[in-house]
Amino acid sequence: MGYFAARQAQTTLPCPKCGQALLVERSCREAHMLCPHCRQRFDIKPFIARADEALERFLEGLYLDRI
Repeated sequence: MGYFAARQAQTTLPCPKCGQALLVERSCREAHMLCPHCRQRFDIKPFIARADEALERFLEGLYLDRI
C-alpha cells in the first residue's frame, strides 16, 4: 500500500496580511501557504522557523524539492 501525503492542512499561523489562520498546500511542483480569507499566497520558507504542529506534520510527508 502506498503512502500519500495530505494536499492541504490547516495551521494556526496567522496571515501576514489579514491575521486569519493559514492553510499549507502542496501542488505538483511546490508547497505554499494560503490564506482562505484574503486568498493571498505566500512562500513557505519564512514560516518554517515558526512552524506549528500541523505544519511540522505536513512537512514530514513533503518531498524537499517542493520547498
